[in-house]
Amino acid sequence: MNNILFVDDDENILNGLRRRLRGMRPDWHMVFATSAAAAIELASHEEFDVVVSDMRMPGMDGATLLSTLQKSHPHATRIILSGFAEEEAVLRTVGPAHQYLAKPCEDLVLIETIENALDLRSLLTRPELRSLVASIDTLSSPPDTYLRLVKALEDPRISQDQITRIVSSDIALTAEVLKLTNSAYFAIAQKISSVSHAVRMIGTETLKALALFVGIFRGFDGPKSEADKLLRLCHRSQQIGVTAALIAEYEKLPRAICHAVPSTGMLSHVGSLILYANRNAEMAKVIDRVEQEHIPIEQAEIEQFGAGHPEIGAYLLGLWGFPAPVVQAVAYHHRPMDTPHREMNVLTAIYVAQDLTRQVAAEETGKQVESHIDMEYLKTIGKADQLDEWRMIARVVADKYKTLTQ
Repeated sequence: MNNILFVDDDENILNGLRRRLRGMRPDWHMVFATSAAAAIELASHEEFDVVVSDMRMPGMDGATLLSTLQKSHPHATRIILSGFAEEEAVLRTVGPAHQYLAKPCEDLVLIETIENALDLRSLLTRPELRSLVASIDTLSSPPDTYLRLVKALEDPRISQDQITRIVSSDIALTAEVLKLTNSAYFAIAQKISSVSHAVRMIGTETLKALALFVGIFRGFDGPKSEADKLLRLCHRSQQIGVTAALIAEYEKLPRAICHAVPSTGMLSHVGSLILYANRNAEMAKVIDRVEQEHIPIEQAEIEQFGAGHPEIGAYLLGLWGFPAPVVQAVAYHHRPMDTPHREMNVLTAIYVAQDLTRQVAAEETGKQVESHIDMEYLKTIGKADQLDEWRMIARVVADKYKTLTQ
């Protein structure tokens, strides 16, 4: 049974939730608190899997409550459910809250959000995954430039010039920022050579994702031939992110979502990068099996390591404080059909982009590779007839990246 704590100073709202969510029993054990103080008292005696809190409450608001519970109950998923929509208040929840839901919130959306959180929690607490991550010493913290960027971006007084200076101090990161900005996603006629201009265009989440990738790549001390593989993986991940973003735009997903797709697509293979960098010899065996037996890479990884790159990447991103939707997208980017969503979304875009990118790359070398895209899933979400259009997008992005890497 999963323990869910709901916090709101309005008893009528809590009574409404209690009544409408009754059908979730006995899977959910639901507890209700009318203040932050009461919630903290309850949490001192009981472990909660998910905490759903209102934002504006007397005494202690929701952001402060979740910040407090973040320290005492770090493994609980924290959700803000509030009608208080001022931008400053929303921004205050970015750190302590995994997700922000606005009132009025449909019951189905609330239930789906909580179920997704519980499912992800279950997926990422498997003993095999924890054991694997614990065995890799270099995973205790993310790279230095990434940490500097995160710290800077958390400061409301930070200026664009200061962010630009952090990026410019890292030659490899500067190169990747400029390369991504000049990719097909931004469709700019003139070449962007100003770091400041590039930083403004790609946004903070994509910037953090690039810093993470560059830092992990730089930490690799193996032979040049293997380092080249890691660099190609970095570039392929960028390509997947850009392809997914263009597919999302083609399907007219909301602009804010499209803007977040490049970083999410890029991060989808951070687990692969970790395995290449730290278990290189074993990854060579995995690749051999994939090529000889024609099995999915995540299957070979699970049989070799006990966990695949989607779960490894999602686990680490969760530890490093990435938003829950990003963590979920990374965890399920090979199997979106295992989530409750039955519509075109970010996960769909990344799922098809990664396989189309692989197919296009193989075509360029004269190889024919089998598609791993589940057509039944595409039929379920009503997008089976879009695959040819998406493939054309993948080819355009591949052509653009060839010119950038020559």
